[in-house]
Amino acid sequence: MVDVSEVVAAQLRAWGAERVYGTPGPDTDPLTSALDGGPDVPEFVRTRTEESAALMACAHAKLTGHLGCCLAPAGAGTLRLLPGLYDAAADRQPVVALVAEDEAVPAVRRRHGGRAVRHLAEVCVFCEEVTRPEQMADAVHRAARAALTDRGVAGVVVARSVLTATAPTGWDTGAPGAFRPPARPPARPAVQEAAQVLDEGRRTVVVLGNAGRAASGQASGVAGLRGAAVTTTALARDVLPDDLPYLAGVAGPLGSEAALTLLRECDTLLLAGAEDLDPALLPAPDRCRVVSVDPAPADCPLDDGFPAVRVSGDVAPALEEMLPLLRRTRDGSWRSRVESVVRDWRAEGRTRANRHFGTSVNPRSVVAELSARLPDRAVVVTDSGTALDWWTRHLRLRGGMRSLLSAHLGLPGAAVPYAVAARFAAPDRPVVALVGDGAFQAGGLSELATVRRHLDRLADLPPLVFCVLNNGDLNRLTWQRRAAAGDPLIPLSADVPALPYAEWARLAGVPAVRCERPRHVASVWADVLALRGPVVVEFVVDGEIAPDWAAQPLSGPPPLRTA
Repeated sequence: MVDVSEVVAAQLRAWGAERVYGTPGPDTDPLTSALDGGPDVPEFVRTRTEESAALMACAHAKLTGHLGCCLAPAGAGTLRLLPGLYDAAADRQPVVALVAEDEAVPAVRRRHGGRAVRHLAEVCVFCEEVTRPEQMADAVHRAARAALTDRGVAGVVVARSVLTATAPTGWDTGAPGAFRPPARPPARPAVQEAAQVLDEGRRTVVVLGNAGRAASGQASGVAGLRGAAVTTTALARDVLPDDLPYLAGVAGPLGSEAALTLLRECDTLLLAGAEDLDPALLPAPDRCRVVSVDPAPADCPLDDGFPAVRVSGDVAPALEEMLPLLRRTRDGSWRSRVESVVRDWRAEGRTRANRHFGTSVNPRSVVAELSARLPDRAVVVTDSGTALDWWTRHLRLRGGMRSLLSAHLGLPGAAVPYAVAARFAAPDRPVVALVGDGAFQAGGLSELATVRRHLDRLADLPPLVFCVLNNGDLNRLTWQRRAAAGDPLIPLSADVPALPYAEWARLAGVPAVRCERPRHVASVWADVLALRGPVVVEFVVDGEIAPDWAAQPLSGPPPLRTA
């Protein structure tokens, strides 16, 4: 005799969930006990907060492409899941959220009965409440299928009495083989029309987005035939190696200057799975012809009225079908322009990273020195704030490396849970998280307890580095205010309480290093990346170093440091 919890655990494993992140509670205990990490069930990883559990499930899905899963009790636990679930929904990641409640307690039922479903429904592509044991197997199957097919969050709210009940006989506990979402073949006439538009373009830019990750080779093929530039969205930052001479970095309002320059100058734009592109970057319809290739019409970043050739279907097959229809351009002037812009942008980045003011550490140099020493197959996680600016500008990823971030939501503090999930999902890869001090205080400090809990397990694995950029300020917010005001002197901006992060980590039992001098940055990175297991490295950096987007001449003294 097995109970429902044991069968649910087996179902989740059959659907590809390798672990379930969550918080304990009386209502979740039956399922938590069933998640013992055996060969046929996922492992349960206890987190400090429900938000971290959802973020870890999202990061697992992003890194592996498999189903992420999180677990929480109803009531406040449901509410605390929501920020991480909104992160997964915004970035289109397959996550199943399980919420358990005790419907047997009338006062509890009156207080939040039904609310869990209502709260989850707004963020979910599928949400169902289970009140009888015979409903559970089908609910889990449909939730997993919906999450993987629609690339979103699926919620299941289940009564504790269901989890402890004896499983009905004849349950189907397995997934339907190696499940793959149904193929979406492109329409041939739309592909032909798109190829004609691209053939007529003289200055083409390809924007490769998250839904086009599998089409990186085909996108490079289009760029080679048409002499085009390629830029990526933030979520697709790692799909191509940064040493390509025509790769112009991340396209975003606060992204690569090279990408913005080329987007302004292009006359033809190919959006390849660029559902995560900020529409503000799109050129005016009368200046540029646009081709958009997306898995489904709803994924297209263009407004319904925007004139464009729209190809609906899986991106890689659509571009593969398009390639034989394209002519190789004979005019190399645009490609020369592209490579010149990219080369100058990268050279300027190296120059700015090598500048220091007095004894302060230039935060640009922290990321540039890391980039020069990144081990093969490293996973680099970044947070919101100026850590994201330096990640965009100075990180150079080689083939086989991965990057992770909360893109659409830009959730402060997401990097530490992301990095912890990356360590569990990819134990053979080095993992580095770039975190500002404000974001580290937003959630990273608490999740050091999760790292400490698993320290023995993690100690012999490749390095798990939490790099804290300590400038005592919510620096991106400060620079946004300063740039908007046209005056760098704002009396009160976004101070962060001073904390000794390296000492804090040591008190938590996690090794730590602190660096305050520019001349030590390179050697600190060399030493840290040679270690095994978790380590916190705190760089005390200069908050007066302006990001590229803020490094404009402003009125009044003092002049900005545009290192």
